[in-house]
Amino acid sequence: MHPEPLSPPHAFAPQPIGHRLLVIPATLQLDPAPDQILLRIDPGGAFGDGAHPTTQLCLAAIQRHLPKMGQAGRGMIDLGAGTGILSIAAAKLGAGPILAVDIDAESVTVARANAALNQVGAHLRVEQGSLADVLAGRFGLTQAPLVVANILAHVLVDFFAQGLAEAVTPGGVLILSGILRTQGPEIRARLGWHGLTLVAEERREEWICVLARRDGILGET
Repeated sequence: MHPEPLSPPHAFAPQPIGHRLLVIPATLQLDPAPDQILLRIDPGGAFGDGAHPTTQLCLAAIQRHLPKMGQAGRGMIDLGAGTGILSIAAAKLGAGPILAVDIDAESVTVARANAALNQVGAHLRVEQGSLADVLAGRFGLTQAPLVVANILAHVLVDFFAQGLAEAVTPGGVLILSGILRTQGPEIRARLGWHGLTLVAEERREEWICVLARRDGILGET
C-alpha cells in the first residue's frame, strides 16, 4: 500500500520551472499543457515546495542535463531530499533508478508520500540516512552518473570530506546548491581538490548552483 499524501496539504503558488516543469500544491486540480510535467507537492514540514531559488536552480539544472545522459545511464542519488521534489522531477523526466536520502525522519515520510502522489515509486527509493550510509552500501546504490545535493554549504564541505565525489560515477555529474554567492569560492576549490571539473554555474538572487563533472570516463570503475 502506498502512503497517503500528508494532510492537510500546504498551499503555495504554482511555480513554473524552465520550459516543462510546473510545481503545484498536492490538491490543486490542473490539467497540464502539452509537454508540461506537473509536480504535485505537499511540503509538510520538509524543505522544497519549488519557491526557493536553490530548488528552482537545481530543478532547472536537472531539466537541462538529463537529456544529455544516455538511456542506459540515468541513475541518480539525491542527498538531503527534503520533500523529494528533485528526485520526483528527475523520475518524471526519465531518470532511474533514483535513491533519495535524508537524515530527517519527517522529510522521508513527506518524500515517500509525494513520490506516491506523483506515481514515481517504481523508479524512486526514499530512505532515512546519510552520505556515509550511501557510500557504505546500506541502500544498495553507492554511485550514480548524476548526484544532486541542495543543502547548506557547510554541510557540502563536510560531504566533500566524507567522500562525496566517490558517489559520482567517473564521467558523471554533480549538481550542488544551497550555496550563497559568497560561499562559491570555498565550494569551487573543493571541486578541484576532489577530481571534479566545474562545467556550469547558475545564479539566482544571492544563491548559486554549480554543475561539475567527475574526471574519468562514464561507467569506468
